[in-house]
Amino acid sequence: MNYTIENEALRVVISSLGAEVQSVVRKSDGKELWWQGDPRFWDGRSPILFPACGGLWNGEYTYQGSTYQMPKHGFVKDQEWEMLKQPTPDSISFVFQDTEQTRKQYPFRFELQIAYQLCGLQLECLYSVANHEQDRLMPYQIGGHPAIALPDYEEGAEVVGYIQPKDKSEINAECLTVVRAGEQGCWSRPRYSVPSTWDGLIPVSEETFSNEALIFDHNQIHGVNILDLNRNVLARISSDAPVWLFWQQQNLLCPYICAEPWFGLCDLQGESVDLIERPYTLTVAPGNVTGGTLWAATF
Repeated sequence: MNYTIENEALRVVISSLGAEVQSVVRKSDGKELWWQGDPRFWDGRSPILFPACGGLWNGEYTYQGSTYQMPKHGFVKDQEWEMLKQPTPDSISFVFQDTEQTRKQYPFRFELQIAYQLCGLQLECLYSVANHEQDRLMPYQIGGHPAIALPDYEEGAEVVGYIQPKDKSEINAECLTVVRAGEQGCWSRPRYSVPSTWDGLIPVSEETFSNEALIFDHNQIHGVNILDLNRNVLARISSDAPVWLFWQQQNLLCPYICAEPWFGLCDLQGESVDLIERPYTLTVAPGNVTGGTLWAATF
């Protein structure tokens, strides 16, 4: 089921399937700002990643001596969520609780809440994770996957937009390095420089994503501007996540770019590890709740 929140500036549609944003329309000009899931390119829009970000080597991990199977990015993105409350026209909350089926993949009793709220031209995504186990620390990863539409896309074009990484010192892309996702969606140790323009932007091009995603780890960036071909800002996305991943389909120029803040990282290629040893994994104590801002997007 789809739900709508709105204020004087934006109208946002969120689906209860995956608690996933479906649409962001700017009221001043009626422009759709969110990727609309064209299956010719990618049918997703902004999945919530939990309790894993990225791929698991051989699709599995261990925990306390047992082995569990889990799909890439976890399982909540494919589940129906309950609309918890819509206290005001410009905010809404969803909740997902563990089931017998989820405990076969992730052996914990938990509750995950996602809330969306509008303030002017900003859409904020908040999360909270409750550990309902009474005697076990609960490891988890969580990530966002906002997909911004690129209005300058043309088939056969070389570049359809730009990525401008941001931090407190306003760094340029040429100052950064990335690791890459490869086999089974897991990362490899070599580090690479970032493709960049004369003015320090990352071009959204087939060449940039010829090795799939760009993965910025080690808290290198704390936000990003998505720009059109004229270098006008389409969206500003911010998060305190230690890992940022930028993605579109490999070897297929697409009319969107995903700017993904991750509190976690996929497995290293060739290594299936204990759940708590996955890079940047968070924990919540027995009977406790933790959370924060997953991302905020300003248009």
